[in-house]
Amino acid sequence: MSSQIKLDHIGVAIKDLERGRVAYERLGFKLTPRSIHRGSPSPGAPVIPFGSGNHCAMFRDGCLEIVGVIDPSIFSNIKLLVARYEGAHIVAFGVDSADETYKTLSTRGIPIEPARDLQRDAAYGPQGNETRRAAFRNMYFDQAEYSEARLLYIEHLTRDVLWQPHLLDHPNGVIALRDIFLCVDDARSVAAKYGTLFDASPVRITDDEWRITLARGSVWIASPAAWARRSAGAAAPAVPCPGGIGFRVNDLAATRALLKRNGVDTRDGPDGGLWVAPGDACGTAVGFFQD
Repeated sequence: MSSQIKLDHIGVAIKDLERGRVAYERLGFKLTPRSIHRGSPSPGAPVIPFGSGNHCAMFRDGCLEIVGVIDPSIFSNIKLLVARYEGAHIVAFGVDSADETYKTLSTRGIPIEPARDLQRDAAYGPQGNETRRAAFRNMYFDQAEYSEARLLYIEHLTRDVLWQPHLLDHPNGVIALRDIFLCVDDARSVAAKYGTLFDASPVRITDDEWRITLARGSVWIASPAAWARRSAGAAAPAVPCPGGIGFRVNDLAATRALLKRNGVDTRDGPDGGLWVAPGDACGTAVGFFQD
């Protein structure tokens, strides 16, 4: 199954969406205009306005979502996320068919709910002077079993609305979402659990760090100590959680120069990556890699 699953997007949840926009533009991401969420609060429920919105950075492969609360008086599952910590929470894997994937996983006893319909209006066109509806279907995993992230599978119904050509070039040179790094207490057992989920064999890096390679992107599972070694000292905001995000760039030297011009401190990781500390990225460590 790992041959079919793709790392689709990571969502960084913060209390102040505007602060997130400023922070990630400083890191060199070209972000979409603000978009307001609509969706089903539960499977089968009608689509209603949510009290959250986002800005996204779209890449040739995958995307990054900066999401925040904009109206605390109405429903939004983002409120619960930021109450725990600000940083990366949402980890979404792309599938071709939500319904077929649900049938397959349910048959295997994987705790996942049926698909929910979600929508948001998105600016369309190079000038952003049109509005089109982006639609997708999300299947959320049981958080009691998969507490490492707000884990979901997503089926995109309107990819052309989101992955517009003029959105794909970023000042920092990012071309793809590359990795999600999960920080957990027992890396070996969590790696085995995700190996079962993806029908894949986790690769041992060390006793407390494992990697699962998907059709696109990788899932790293590490203890707090292993995560600190890989991320050049960055600590996770909580355990368990997604401690960091990895991006692929065209030219790491150019990325380093851009960050320096913007006054962002960077650290060199042990594997050739360039890391930005959580303080400059709204609670999550950000790594840039040239493969």
